[in-house]
Amino acid sequence: MKAEDFKAKTAEIMANLTDQAKVSILLAELNEDYDAETVTKTTAIATAEKLVKDNENLRSTNMQLFLKVGEPLKTEPTKTVEDDKPKYEDLFDENGNLK
Repeated sequence: MKAEDFKAKTAEIMANLTDQAKVSILLAELNEDYDAETVTKTTAIATAEKLVKDNENLRSTNMQLFLKVGEPLKTEPTKTVEDDKPKYEDLFDENGNLK
């Protein structure tokens, strides 16, 4: 029911206070509309809450996926036999003396 309809019905009630049958019918119509709007509002709130929860879950899942896929795993480089041999620069200083 639109606001204009509601105002028209309340004005009609006020104009016909002595006609109990008409007032009862108008009040019943207002109550039916109120009940329908309450159900619609409750459904909309429940749907909105579910969508917010689903959105948060989706964001969390996407972040976990991004962190998993977005950056390659860092591995230690494998050492070879050449890496274990001491180098000349590591054993002697610039004057040829042992360090």
